[in-house]
Amino acid sequence: MKPLRGTVHLVLAMTLPIVASAAFDPAREAAGIDRPVPGPGAALESPVEIGRARIEPGEGATVRPLWAGDRRCGVLLEGPLTLRYRVDDPVSAPVARRNARKASHLHAVGDGKRLELVEALEGAVLWGWELPEAGGGTSSEGELPAWARGILKDPMFPRPSEELLTARALGGRGLVYGLLHGSRDELVLLVDPITERLETLGVVDKVDSARVVDRGRFTVEEIAAQPVGRRWWDRFPAPLVAVDEDLRVTNDQDEHVVVDATMKLAAARDGVGVWRTNLMDRVVVRSKVHPVTIRSLEVDGKPAPYLHRNGDLLVFLDPPVARKGGTVTVHVVSEGPLAQRPRGDSYWSLGTWPWYPQPGLDGELATVRIRVDVPEELTPFASGTTVSRSSKDGRNVLETRIDHPVQFPVIAAGRYTTYSDEKDGVRCEVASYVFGKKKACRRLIQNFFAAIEVYDRLFHHPYPFDEMNIVEMNTWGFGQAPPGVIFITKEAYNPLGSTVSQLFSQGVNERFVHEIAHSWWGSLVKMDSLDEQWLTESFAEYSAALCLQIVSGNKKKGEREFRKLLDHWKAQTAMIGEGGSIYLANHLAMHDSADRMDRTRLLYSKGPLVLHALRLELRRKMGGEKEGDRYFFALLRSFVKNFPYRWGATRHLVGILNQITHQDWQPWFDRYVYGCETPKL
Repeated sequence: MKPLRGTVHLVLAMTLPIVASAAFDPAREAAGIDRPVPGPGAALESPVEIGRARIEPGEGATVRPLWAGDRRCGVLLEGPLTLRYRVDDPVSAPVARRNARKASHLHAVGDGKRLELVEALEGAVLWGWELPEAGGGTSSEGELPAWARGILKDPMFPRPSEELLTARALGGRGLVYGLLHGSRDELVLLVDPITERLETLGVVDKVDSARVVDRGRFTVEEIAAQPVGRRWWDRFPAPLVAVDEDLRVTNDQDEHVVVDATMKLAAARDGVGVWRTNLMDRVVVRSKVHPVTIRSLEVDGKPAPYLHRNGDLLVFLDPPVARKGGTVTVHVVSEGPLAQRPRGDSYWSLGTWPWYPQPGLDGELATVRIRVDVPEELTPFASGTTVSRSSKDGRNVLETRIDHPVQFPVIAAGRYTTYSDEKDGVRCEVASYVFGKKKACRRLIQNFFAAIEVYDRLFHHPYPFDEMNIVEMNTWGFGQAPPGVIFITKEAYNPLGSTVSQLFSQGVNERFVHEIAHSWWGSLVKMDSLDEQWLTESFAEYSAALCLQIVSGNKKKGEREFRKLLDHWKAQTAMIGEGGSIYLANHLAMHDSADRMDRTRLLYSKGPLVLHALRLELRRKMGGEKEGDRYFFALLRSFVKNFPYRWGATRHLVGILNQITHQDWQPWFDRYVYGCETPKL
């Protein structure tokens, strides 16, 4: 066969969605894709372009087709190659430069807004359904090189089969998955114009020996991420969005839990042939891995093919949901040792991780019904308004419901003593682990009602639930606020109980009102992507500072409380390294503790600092402190008013600002939210 000449652009043709017939076996299809058989080779004499990547052949480079059964699914490139990856998105470039320097051996060339990453390659495997002809003939022989087989043996990231099967079932085009064998780094390239509309380049890293269970498995640290066919701030919902969830959870014995989940899904586009969601497939118990398995899975009452592994669940639909707005119901029964008691304590929690078939942030806006059935020695709690509590035959049963769309409902159960109160139609219940701490619990109830009164005045929207459950976790320094629940650690219940308690109680009041603020920023106005996480964390942090200022008792004390937090934000922000984009905080490579600390500083310090700078800028532009604050709080209230129980986005914030001030705020956000600059106060 003739060698390939001219630049080869890997562009997929439109493919038909998978019809999940009885003959369709997802596991068999996935195995064929992940372990394809190479065909005869030919000389590769021209560059191959995939998205923003260009792979240039050296002397002696070859190309071979890859076959999954009788279907061509990719190409194998062998011999000397050079990767040139361009980062041409100005928002992405500073973060990519930082990641490349810290987490890879990639050579970075370019200015602050454009970048080229270069690496010598010894081979590459590229998966895609429709590729230009490569190699010679149709016979096949051999297998993937050992380096590629090793990475795909048990990775902690999706294999190519998950991506290709999803793309085919959505009738999409243009998806390419690549493993690149560098002289110093192994790389993963994913060009996805179908679901995420994102392309990413990451470096493969082997889990170190300190993590016994995952030792030797491969993970990926992101180097560069760039949007495909959109701007960073343009978002699109997942192909299927969960609009109603019925979750029935039974802790029948010890740690064993059965989760019976019925999910009603609405299509956000035409021709959806697969539902891809998250469902954990393993639990680690005392350094041993125990499986979480699916008992049964039905779509609209009929058994359906599915693929469940590595925390991914792909459910194939027959027939596909033909039109946008059409609905389908998926019923999944799974089981496993989910009721893990931390450190042997007498409680367990099913938190914001995928213990049920949990869609991504852009795939869940659901009303929820929950039924929890536990042994009589445990008291259950769950997101939502209590419908009933009952005890019978040695079992405690709780039923709740939420009639507004939410994300990631949660459940907990344990040996708790509870105290409750009600005010203005809102019930607050505080659960104290094992021993009753009446005084501390009453104080938390009092502080909760004081905080929601302040937030109601600030945002002109009442507390968005009928109930709040505050549940003690028997550890230190932690708080989390899924819908209608706050998990918070024990120093909040006894801040002066011990030296350790006093240490962690520093700022516990601020942490508590921060978690309460998530009822507005997170549960009411939601994020559809981790790129928008500052809208929940930074806004909750700034709201907590405002709340403490108001409830401190007098003006001077309140100003001191606010100034103390402002000084903390300044100090933490000053410690952030290069690539400090608030919007891309979750795109740091997470290569070391510095990356993890900088992510925290971006969302919890620089974010609220930028909000305060925006407030000061409004004072400067709109005629002084009084007028500026009027515009600032009008912005927050308009945001809440326009996006209750919906996804909000930074672009909406900019749009509201432009409308109420008759000025263009995009350049300001380009510098301080999307970009890496820090405003001077």
